[in-house]
Amino acid sequence: MNVEYLWDVWSRMLRASPWEIVWGLLSSPVVCAALGIALALVVVRVRRGSSTGRSVLREERVAVGAIALVVGVVWVVDLALRGYVLDMSATVSWWRFAVAPIAAAAGMAVWGALLRTKAPRRTVDATSIARRTWTTFGSRPGIRILLALMAVTACVVVVFGQTSAALEPGVAAHVALDVPNVDAPPIVTVFPGWAYGIPLLAGVIALAAGVVFALHRNAVRPFSDRLRLETQRSGRSDAARDLVTLALAVMLIALGGLLHMARSGAVTTMTVMTDSGAEVRHDVSLPHADLILTGGFVAPFLQIGGCMLLALLVVRAIGLVRARPRRSAPPVEVPA
Repeated sequence: MNVEYLWDVWSRMLRASPWEIVWGLLSSPVVCAALGIALALVVVRVRRGSSTGRSVLREERVAVGAIALVVGVVWVVDLALRGYVLDMSATVSWWRFAVAPIAAAAGMAVWGALLRTKAPRRTVDATSIARRTWTTFGSRPGIRILLALMAVTACVVVVFGQTSAALEPGVAAHVALDVPNVDAPPIVTVFPGWAYGIPLLAGVIALAAGVVFALHRNAVRPFSDRLRLETQRSGRSDAARDLVTLALAVMLIALGGLLHMARSGAVTTMTVMTDSGAEVRHDVSLPHADLILTGGFVAPFLQIGGCMLLALLVVRAIGLVRARPRRSAPPVEVPA
């Protein structure tokens, strides 16, 4: 980023309307991240006084918050490096939409692999050996929303991939837009084609596997004999809810980035200078125009929502760390 670029941005802001300035700010993922964090802090402040969570599975829930923090930091660092530090304008940054899902999937895999039950384990009985699956403690509505979001992302990737064109062998990262009734070559712009979509699909698959693995480990591990069975089940439901929330957050961030890039690369009109010096505007043939324009409108709100969910997980983890167990409470509960 050089001085000329900053001066050009400032000049355009002076000529723009208030609505254009607001929408230009919302088009920045960094601004969306800041707004998401601010909304999370507002939500926490409004809900102040509510319990930050039970002491059951405190360490596990704090770990999920730590994963959310790492995912957010990795995503923001990638944005900063690509947008403000390194000149990657001529590079196909194929990993940009897959960073958050893959980071979250890796964190969930580690979380599930390290999950253990503190001794002594609960004596085997009919209530503790009942068949448990990865959906036993998971939030069923949250899981359904997550699956629907993954399906929508996969469909959008396929549509954009088929629309995209490759300027060189093996790299489909552009779109060629025709201008009807005009003797002019097609307009070629950057577009989230297969070069970006295939890594994102891999990230979605990895995230789905990480969610299933973590929820499965959370459900099937033996119960402890130190706490009531109902208390442990409630704690596992809270941990599963946090895992699903983390997955929803990274999917919203990834899908929002994909839709924003498609809208940024889409051109709906073209101005042509005639021989007499007059300007004539022509409509550009934009494939899947409704999807691209609608997606570009909702993209900032998707990213704001995803960043808010990540921030809520981090703030909740901080609250659990700061919460002091009641000293007056007995360290061991009577088993049910």
